[in-house]
Amino acid sequence: MFKLLKSVPRKNLLRFSLWFALVSVFLASVGFTDFRQSEMPCSALQVTVHDSDGNAFIEASDIREIIQNKFGSVEGKLLDGINISLLEKIILTNPFIARAEVFSTVDGKLNIDVIQRKPVLRVINYTNESYYVDDQGVFMPLSEKYTARVPVVNGFLFDRISEKKVWASADSITDLNLPVSKLEQVFNIATFLHAHEFWAAQVQQLYVNVNGDIELIPRVGAHTIILGDAGHLDEKFSKLFLFYSDALNKGDWNKYSAINLKFDNQVVCTKR
Repeated sequence: MFKLLKSVPRKNLLRFSLWFALVSVFLASVGFTDFRQSEMPCSALQVTVHDSDGNAFIEASDIREIIQNKFGSVEGKLLDGINISLLEKIILTNPFIARAEVFSTVDGKLNIDVIQRKPVLRVINYTNESYYVDDQGVFMPLSEKYTARVPVVNGFLFDRISEKKVWASADSITDLNLPVSKLEQVFNIATFLHAHEFWAAQVQQLYVNVNGDIELIPRVGAHTIILGDAGHLDEKFSKLFLFYSDALNKGDWNKYSAINLKFDNQVVCTKR
């Protein structure tokens, strides 16, 4: 062993010794910090509600109230005695919250980061029950605090808020040979609109008629757009854009009562 160490260049040996010392100091400091933090009382509760879409369903004060009502005050409790996993589960009982992360910092603060759900659609079903559907297909109740600016769908839809979620798979959405519920199709259209700024601004309402066809009600123009189903959306909206550019640009937006996109390679219009 001595011979082996002797054969190692002095410069490399010094580097190894310095690296080993630094690692030892780091591990010792981490262990001391963890021990010190576990014995530290919670000095403050900091709540951050993240929102990239301008939604205001929930505020930091709402999170504090949830914790107070179901967990009690956290200030003054030892950080090591606070059940982080339970806190996250309690926060996620709020239907407007998509994700929650709870963590402590070295100065004794307990941080809660919350991400709100992002609605893409408001449903008014056949029994006049109303709720939102978020970008993950999860149903959300309406809020007394805030109304989201998303398309509304009504008509012959029978899904209830108690069903909780759009049970759609990626295959069922793209392959209409598989059984696809009407709400799954409407959700797919709403997701498409949400991803395209122009169409999101143009379409204000969707309607499922008695024949099961999905219709769009635009903000500009007194016509109805008949999509039929949620298949081939890129193609259908491309046809609609060309029609808007070539035909409606030259005349009256109110000239037609209906624009039908159900048929391949053509746009069928009904004059008033």
